[in-house]
Amino acid sequence: MSSPAQKPGSPLLAVDGGMLVATLLALAGYLLPWFRKGDGYAWSFSGWAYASLSDGGGWTLLTFGWLLVAGGAALLARGSTAAAMTGVVAAVGTLVTSLAVVAASFAVVGEQTALNPVAQLPFDVGLPVLAAGLGLLLATSCRAIVRGEAHGRGGPDAPGRPPANMS
Repeated sequence: MSSPAQKPGSPLLAVDGGMLVATLLALAGYLLPWFRKGDGYAWSFSGWAYASLSDGGGWTLLTFGWLLVAGGAALLARGSTAAAMTGVVAAVGTLVTSLAVVAASFAVVGEQTALNPVAQLPFDVGLPVLAAGLGLLLATSCRAIVRGEAHGRGGPDAPGRPPANMS
C-alpha cells in the first residue's frame, strides 16, 4: 500500500541528491564563521558559536531543526511530492531563522563610529556559503516538486487530476 503522495511501486527512500547537497551546504554556511566584531577579536559570529555557548544556543538552535527537516525531506523527495514540498517549507524556515540569528548578531556589534559599520567588519566565508546553500535548497526543492508532478506523484487529488473516486 502506498501513501497518497507516493506513486505505487516507488521506493520508500528516494534521495534527491541536489536537495541533500544543498542542505549540507546551508549547514556548512551556518556553522562557518560569518564575521567578527573587529580584527582583534578571536570569537566569530556563527551558528556554531551560538550552539556551543556554555548555556546552550537557545532559540538559535531552531535553524538546526529546520535543516534536519530539509535533510529528511531530501531523503524522500524523488518519490514524494509532499516530501519535496516539505523541503520548500524547510528552506524558508531555515532562511527565516538563520536571518534572525544573523540580524541579532549584527545588533550585538553595536554602534560604531564609521559611516558604514557593516563594511568595516571582518567578514568570513560563512554568509556567502549559507546564502548559496539556501538558494540551492529552495531551487532543488521546487525542481523536485515539478519533477514529481510531471511523473504523476502528486497524489490522486493533485491539481489538474480528477478526484480519486472519478475515472
